[in-house]
Amino acid sequence: MIIQLQREYYLDYKKLIEADKLYYRIEPRGFNYDGYMKRKNWNAWLSPNVPFEEVELLFGFIKSWDRFFQGDKDLFLEIYKEVFPLITMIRNDKIEESVLSSELTTEVRRAFDRIADCPGGGRYESTDASKILHTLVPGFFIMWDDKIKNGTVQGGSNGAVYAIKFLPKMQTELNEAIESCMKERTISREEATENISNTCHGKTLAKLIDEYNYVKYTKGYSEI
Repeated sequence: MIIQLQREYYLDYKKLIEADKLYYRIEPRGFNYDGYMKRKNWNAWLSPNVPFEEVELLFGFIKSWDRFFQGDKDLFLEIYKEVFPLITMIRNDKIEESVLSSELTTEVRRAFDRIADCPGGGRYESTDASKILHTLVPGFFIMWDDKIKNGTVQGGSNGAVYAIKFLPKMQTELNEAIESCMKERTISREEATENISNTCHGKTLAKLIDEYNYVKYTKGYSEI
């Protein structure tokens, strides 16, 4: 008799759903993200010349999480023009479906490092850079902080580690979650992705894995 053992997934899709619910119970600032993403003028970001008021709105969201963040709006506008070709190229991409080629990884690394410079005054803000990039392409970029980085990958908090180590690891984990949903519900990959997202109010999987990481590593709910 052949006994088939059920595969255990590192990141079962139900953990993403569980983390989404827990996230809002333990982190009131989570609603700041929802409010900002609803208020922002998405069409304004389709041009390299973003209106000043949109940058102020973005920086207001970042400050709600990082009270030390000041932000140089003029510098950011200059940097955004530099990274605009990349943002345009991947605007509708989803990290779980993307091909992380060496060319794309190189551009992501450069964009991350440049955005991290936007506070000005020689400051480099890795956590804020990940937040800003996520708001620009919410299906592709994943937010992190020092505790999330230390809990998931080795190395410094810079663009190289983010692009070469962190994003591929998150992509692998998300694909594990999708596969677990496919197997349990006997549905297609597309249906599984939609099921996970729709269960969590239409959030991208990139946002859901951020919430999972935040609950697990930043807040210390290791049992999730």
